Amino acid sequence: MEVRDVERCDGNCVGACAVSAGFVEIAEKFSKDQVQSPTSKVNTFYHELTHSILGTMGEKELDENEKFVCCFSSLLCEAMKNAYFKEDE
Repeated sequence: MEVRDVERCDGNCVGACAVSAGFVEIAEKFSKDQVQSPTSKVNTFYHELTHSILGTMGEKELDENEKFVCCFSSLLCEAMKNAYFKEDE
């Protein structure tokens, strides 16, 4: 999957994904001319990644459930931000 930083996404959204085309877009600007913060871009990435995974799995009902996608991607983002791995001793 390719991750693209773009000036704007269609519909002035903060992000978008195209499973069949294999990419996720993260917008620099959304709405009128609001700029997305770096933290928001990370959250947007995990949100679009969740859509992409669910779409690839054929889980259409979950993929279209924005409440589920928002909640799951927020938890995933937090987990990845706080993840650490011990090295073998």
